[in-house]
Amino acid sequence: MTEHHHEHGWTRLGTEIAHEGPHLTVHRDRVVQPHGAEGTYEHVEMADGARIVMVDGRRRVAFVEDAFYPLGARLLHVPGGAIGKGEDPLDAARRECEEETGWCPRELRHLTAFHPLPSRTAAVVHLYLAMDLFRGTVRRDPTEAGMTLRWLPFEEAVDAVRSGEISEAASVIGVLLAERALTP
Repeated sequence: MTEHHHEHGWTRLGTEIAHEGPHLTVHRDRVVQPHGAEGTYEHVEMADGARIVMVDGRRRVAFVEDAFYPLGARLLHVPGGAIGKGEDPLDAARRECEEETGWCPRELRHLTAFHPLPSRTAAVVHLYLAMDLFRGTVRRDPTEAGMTLRWLPFEEAVDAVRSGEISEAASVIGVLLAERALTP
């Protein structure tokens, strides 16, 4: 690969794929750092995500609890998942709501898009607020077999974020932005 200059001060001299799997690709680039030293930089290519703060008519927030292998623990978090190749983020959000919770939103409002780990991946997570929910069908994939649905009153959800009980990034950002969006 030829030398590749970036306006942010880094120069990529070459790249190799260190690992390619079904969910992510690890790249190892030879780079010139902004201060001039040569080195290597590893980064991960993965799908963008869609995550949803679902609020029902009783002002309860839908959370799913699932086991996260790297943490060796179960975490409460807002529903969501990877956006498929060529899939619209809004469609992915709608699909993930139903698949993981069995509820579908009539209203989806974009809250923000954020970079969950910018030092390691360019992947973006799109956050939505979902309201006016109606019944659908749960369709969890095999890795989500142990997933459970839990509804928390909105103020409890905010308190759980503030206390650190809910610590997953999209859930923290989503609940706090939804609080602002839903405050008259």
